[in-house]
Amino acid sequence: MLSDAEISKFLGNGKPKTKSEVKELMQKNIEHYQKYGFCLFDVFLRSTGEFIGDAGLIYEALNSENKNIEVGYRLLKKHWNKGYATELARAFIKWGFDNFHFSRIVACCMPENAASSNVMKKCGMKYKGKYLYNGKHECDIYQIDNIIIQTEIL
Repeated sequence: MLSDAEISKFLGNGKPKTKSEVKELMQKNIEHYQKYGFCLFDVFLRSTGEFIGDAGLIYEALNSENKNIEVGYRLLKKHWNKGYATELARAFIKWGFDNFHFSRIVACCMPENAASSNVMKKCGMKYKGKYLYNGKHECDIYQIDNIIIQTEIL
């Protein structure tokens, strides 16, 4: 998936990944999960068991020095425009708020990635402006806050 030029053009530096770069990313993701209990998980169609991509929550760019918790999703092209990205992003945002009690979750996309921008808006995320993703690549950043209303019964 990450060696596909069309999928990769909206990720990281916009270039397809080599086999060794993919292995390195997989190792970082495994370590992220072991340390924090969340990461990007493989996603399979419920009906067929077919692999369609990955999605989940990570410290931005798998770097815990970045304090942003990011919802991310990457799908194989044949699964684009079917609502899966929105379904996954909504589910992981809810999971992050409910289970990890994050105060906010962000998502980033390249300015020309209208499809991903639309996913973020459908999830209730608000556009916050231009941002340097991991301090390197310009993107649009979206955010959703975890608003918890506490009531006290007297």
